[in-house]
Amino acid sequence: MKRVKYVFKLIFLVYAAYKLGFENMLSFEEVIILISLIGINIFKEKYIDTSYLIFTSLFVIILGINFNNNFGILLALTAFDFICKANYVGVLIVLALEVYFFNNTQDFIMLLMTTCISSLFAYVLRMWELKEKNYRKLLDEERGLRYELEQYKMRLLKSSKEAAHLAEVRERNRIAREIHDSIGHSTTAILIQLQAAYKLFERDDKKAKSIVNICIHALSDTVTLLRDTVHNIKPVEKLGVEYIQNIIKDFSFCPVNFKFTGDFNSLSTNNLEITAANIKEALTNAARHSRATEIQISIDINELYTRLYIKDNGVGCSNIKEGLGITGMRERIQNIGGNISISSDSGFIIVCIIPRTREDNIGENFNCR
Repeated sequence: MKRVKYVFKLIFLVYAAYKLGFENMLSFEEVIILISLIGINIFKEKYIDTSYLIFTSLFVIILGINFNNNFGILLALTAFDFICKANYVGVLIVLALEVYFFNNTQDFIMLLMTTCISSLFAYVLRMWELKEKNYRKLLDEERGLRYELEQYKMRLLKSSKEAAHLAEVRERNRIAREIHDSIGHSTTAILIQLQAAYKLFERDDKKAKSIVNICIHALSDTVTLLRDTVHNIKPVEKLGVEYIQNIIKDFSFCPVNFKFTGDFNSLSTNNLEITAANIKEALTNAARHSRATEIQISIDINELYTRLYIKDNGVGCSNIKEGLGITGMRERIQNIGGNISISSDSGFIIVCIIPRTREDNIGENFNCR
């Protein structure tokens, strides 16, 4: 914006200098006045852009008009400055001066038209500058809101992890209490009866056998109770590889070739949900945009990270524009310290590296026991 003003004023000053020197040789006083005007404009644009300097410039132009009427062309430049500062009183003063000095001359109409054109140009520049300021303000506000959203999202993520941990602790306590209440008492009673039967074998063989027989039936009932308890505490929704396979099974746009290596049961719930969410998003995008006839999904799980590879044979695109879907995938991965790469050279390829968390390692050690 300022560069446009500089160019406009430079052209105006060069034209004024040319017109002053073309008709007659400039006197010493006229040269000093012209240099003063140039210096005032440079100082104003570079250091202090105030209405006081514009009025100072106007005073110098009036002084120059007393020596040479060609200085009057610079009144249009002063009107330009007043419009840029939204000082419309100053514009009226400029017009009054033009009428006062040039009303009876043949250059009055040309000077008036030049002033109107420069004022209109200044008004356009000012509106442009105001829109640019508003845009920057909105951009700063949007950036601030995005930062706040990131903070809230991090807090929400932390709260969700804490809630998941509390839910896990509650579930463990419920399972422990269920096993203790339903199985612990019966196994303790069976143990006491077997100890009693063991002592009775030498004295009363029949009674000992009767107690053992009772214990066998009680133990059978306990095994049945244990099986029912395990069935009741088992989650309705299947986790692990079956969870991913069900997502792929429900996708009907095109065939999906799914392969995996490693132990799915060692993955934490959080990592499994992130992997599943990214697969869902990738399949949705493929159905909407790819025109693919086949999709490949590969998951490799090791002790350090999980690698998710998704590729379709669709049309791809030369310029990837990240919408909410891809942005969501990227944020999910980056929030847990992983990384994601996306390319569309031949079809659409997504590679996610998801680091294993402490929860994964604990689960893995537990599974190995």
